[in-house]
Amino acid sequence: MTTRTDVRAGRTDFAQRVRTAQPSPISMPLTHVTDAYSFRAIMEDEALIPSHCSIFGENLVYLFYGRPAYRSVAERESSAIDAYWPICFVMKPEVVAPKRIFPFDSGAFHHRLFDSVMYHRMIKEDFALDADPGTPGKLLRLFWQDEKAYFNAHGAADFTPENFEFEAKAYLSLISDAGRAPFDDRCSAIEIQTDAAVALEGNTIAVITPTEFITPSLSERIEKMGAVILPYNVTRRQRPGEMVGLICDIVRDLLGGGRDGRVKCW
Repeated sequence: MTTRTDVRAGRTDFAQRVRTAQPSPISMPLTHVTDAYSFRAIMEDEALIPSHCSIFGENLVYLFYGRPAYRSVAERESSAIDAYWPICFVMKPEVVAPKRIFPFDSGAFHHRLFDSVMYHRMIKEDFALDADPGTPGKLLRLFWQDEKAYFNAHGAADFTPENFEFEAKAYLSLISDAGRAPFDDRCSAIEIQTDAAVALEGNTIAVITPTEFITPSLSERIEKMGAVILPYNVTRRQRPGEMVGLICDIVRDLLGGGRDGRVKCW
């Protein structure tokens, strides 16, 4: 029996369906969430530098469309070690030339967290989308009512896949699942991969960081990038993933135009 570990080319049914969808008039920012330890190196490099991805076997930078999402091996454990605290870059949407786009966290699919709604022979490549900057907006407007519904992961569009659109049916089930599951909101966070470095200066809208890390020096460096620094307060012994909830609240306000009108997505 064929399993998901078998090597084959991905099907293009899902990509073709999204390709024919209506584009969105709104381009949402991209986000990159890292821990404070890696943030130090990013600021030294003044760029997001591709690093080795064991799943795709190449150097990549991972970003998510419009919604903060955190890919961390340490996220399930609480820690008072401040090197684990998450920091979020909110980037301009046009800064990345996509290498790949997926409708979900490809790592979570690879680790079989979505098995409950997937046919057993589906592979992540069946869900690979056109590597075009307009693709995320098309996917969003096909499956969600609007950008705010997508951000909140609540408010699916009135879309019914056709009989043999099995990938679209699986994805719709994935983002509509209201029960207990081994996955989180990354099941519907649009993933964008690039193999090129992403410079911070001129491309960054905001940096969201724990208040404890904000110094005059850091504020000056972020201001020089053309970005605003946005703080959040840490409660000790929280899991890093729980802190991302605080970051989400800040990004939601930012995208609603609540931070000096820098961004307006709804």
